[in-house]
Amino acid sequence: MEFHQVRYFLMAAENLNFTRAAEQCHVSQPALTRAIQKLEGELGGELFIRDGRTVSLSPLGRIMREHCQRIQETQAMARAVAKTFLDDGASELNIGIMCTIGPDVLTAFLNDFSKQHNDVLIILHDIGPEALPELLLTGALDCAFVATHDEQKLTSFRAEALFAEDMVVAFSSNHRFAEKQEVTLYDVAEENYIDRLKCEIREPFFNFMDENGLSLRVACSSQREDWIQELVIRGLGVSVMPRYSITTRRIGWKTLTGPLSKSRNIMIARTDRVSSQPSADKFFSDATSFQWQSALEELQQTSNVS
Repeated sequence: MEFHQVRYFLMAAENLNFTRAAEQCHVSQPALTRAIQKLEGELGGELFIRDGRTVSLSPLGRIMREHCQRIQETQAMARAVAKTFLDDGASELNIGIMCTIGPDVLTAFLNDFSKQHNDVLIILHDIGPEALPELLLTGALDCAFVATHDEQKLTSFRAEALFAEDMVVAFSSNHRFAEKQEVTLYDVAEENYIDRLKCEIREPFFNFMDENGLSLRVACSSQREDWIQELVIRGLGVSVMPRYSITTRRIGWKTLTGPLSKSRNIMIARTDRVSSQPSADKFFSDATSFQWQSALEELQQTSNVS
């Protein structure tokens, strides 16, 4: 759910007229309609009942209107805090983080950067992989942390690799996989599976399983990484996920072996345009020179991922 979707939905809910709502949001009516339709797809149901020229809120729409109003209020408060901070002479950085990247390793760098640049307000945006290119190209984001298995997809940007991350099979603490020396996709096919909808290798993963005659018994699907992990903990199924996205000792994991066992690269990306933000240049250069390997080693020794 993106902030502009929330704003468009609330304006349409207030007016019950998409044309008038689009005018007040200063966008075209088709753009507003597409954003609301995308939001409906993400939520899994219609927000409006359209009966000819009459538009009314659906039961789901009435519930979501209250939630979206709280989101908008929280956003307004965050902007007010940011304005106060920036009025004191600080600068603002908008940093995208692909939603499948776990926080443990990145926070080591962010903490280090903030200590050295306490006049910079870092605003982190949890972004899906499909939205990142446009947000970078339009300047909505100054930089972005990106996870990729194919660096050719980033040729339109200035991108630097930071560290590699294995894909692992996650399971509950008392699962039979805990006793195995290695786990393959053939083992995964024998278990209930928790489907990570935002996984960047989801499509090739499912295609590989189909091509090899392996059927995944999907027990539940979610866009939320925290929900995925909790479902795994509860024993609903296993899931293939990036190693450093696991944030709790309550999950067991094994490195995935065999076909499709490759790792992914975590990279920082930005456009080649001349930045109007000197702090963005500094953020990018500091990220590329940060001692990521040392941070990974420390994480392996002290973090919840063990």
